[in-house]
Amino acid sequence: MISFIKTGSIDLRELEAPYLVTGYQGFGMVGYLTTRHIVRELKLQKAGFIKTRYMPEFTLYSRDRGLVYPFEVYAGRAGGSNIVVVLHNATPAERERTMYAEYLASLARDLGVKEVILVGGLDPSIREDEKEKYRWIPIGDTGIRLDAKLLEDRHVIGPLALTMVFMNAYGLKGVTILSYTELYRPDPKASAVAVEVVGDILGVKIDTSSLLEEASIIEAIEAEREKVEKAIEESERKSRLSYI
Repeated sequence: MISFIKTGSIDLRELEAPYLVTGYQGFGMVGYLTTRHIVRELKLQKAGFIKTRYMPEFTLYSRDRGLVYPFEVYAGRAGGSNIVVVLHNATPAERERTMYAEYLASLARDLGVKEVILVGGLDPSIREDEKEKYRWIPIGDTGIRLDAKLLEDRHVIGPLALTMVFMNAYGLKGVTILSYTELYRPDPKASAVAVEVVGDILGVKIDTSSLLEEASIIEAIEAEREKVEKAIEESERKSRLSYI
């Protein structure tokens, strides 16, 4: 059985027509990094967490967030709108991902969500133009229009795909934002793109400087790693030549 456990003072039922934002730890960790950043920058309040039958067995403590739950729910104001963010500090167990995605859709419907905003990463190999930063997919009869190409005739996989399916099936409307990302390492730069798009939808400026700083650090580490690997390869090549 999946349910919402209230731990904070804020009551989700009292929020009028909120936006719901969420994403998962998929390609580039874009969905997770984006939602975590939005929670921090907008100083949203922790309303509670989602309890599942097969919850990941982990937690940690931080001064700004207290004890961390695998699937947290935050809420507050963003400009002139109410917002609910589901922050996935972990990925739902495979055996209950379908039920979990349906629960999110049911929760969104019960809260009278105005628009759903889902966030994920996208394989850069399909990019048609270097200036292209993201693509998007409409859900239901959404009123949101974004200044980017639609992602058409391409498969979306994983928990994000299930969430899209159930949001649509439950009659909700919204968008899925897919930033081009590094596939196999965290990509704060791609997350910064998604944060800016979400901010535009909400009509609020969300600072992305800390994400861009993280991206610079990761890129510097990657560049240094590549330099070391090339040096090792060159050393091994010279070593082999010395035995010829």
